[in-house]
Amino acid sequence: MRKNRLAFLCVVFGILLFPLLVSAGTTPGSGIKLTAHDLSTAGAGAAWGDGMATDTLDRVCIYCHAPHHTLTPAAAAAAGINYYPLWNHPLSSRTYLMYQNTDATTPEYPGSIQHQLNADLTGQPGGVSKLCLSCHDGSVATNAYGFAPAGSRSTGSKNLPASSRFAIGFGGDLRNHHPIGFNYSDVAAADDEIWPSTQSLLGANTYGLTIGDLLWGGKVECTSCHDVHNTKNEGQKFTWVEDTRSNLCFSCHNK
Repeated sequence: MRKNRLAFLCVVFGILLFPLLVSAGTTPGSGIKLTAHDLSTAGAGAAWGDGMATDTLDRVCIYCHAPHHTLTPAAAAAAGINYYPLWNHPLSSRTYLMYQNTDATTPEYPGSIQHQLNADLTGQPGGVSKLCLSCHDGSVATNAYGFAPAGSRSTGSKNLPASSRFAIGFGGDLRNHHPIGFNYSDVAAADDEIWPSTQSLLGANTYGLTIGDLLWGGKVECTSCHDVHNTKNEGQKFTWVEDTRSNLCFSCHNK
């Protein structure tokens, strides 16, 4: 009888605990565990397949970071990356087609937002964006990680993002995505409908973040909108603020 009661209590406790475990990952700001960036079996790994959870310790961080034998400074420099936080994932070798605000029927004129964006977007995404794209652009298997030794390395067989729903820059084409890699202040100076970098984010902004806090070397990159570790963001899909009433957009765009 006592065993039956214990079993019953375990089942009830499990039912009650399950929503808490799920919300731990889906709730903004609750941490990376159980989110789409958790590729362990407890997170997205099992659902996405491709032997995602090949790591025998079922770790969360190993797909992007490791304490030893990570991307070398020389390899990072060769890839045009100056930010590589103990990076443990192969880099994409793509040359990206960047967003260009052009229209053949509308002449571009100096001083316009169109002119300034085109002038700034002659290069490639910054280092922090290239880290994101190494998974999202489809050129490197998501579960390909590690450099050495062999015991911490896995080679993925599927040369695609874990899910096509999360493909960004697939085929190296970023022309139909929000521009990244441009100098924010240059564009703000050319367009009176862009807030200055000192502007605070709208909506629930518990940490009092400003636009300038989220720029990298003064430039807009992937992480200017997304907190990839789900720690200080207030919105779903890792966005710094929830896009209710377009608060995320209106944080930069004065419309």
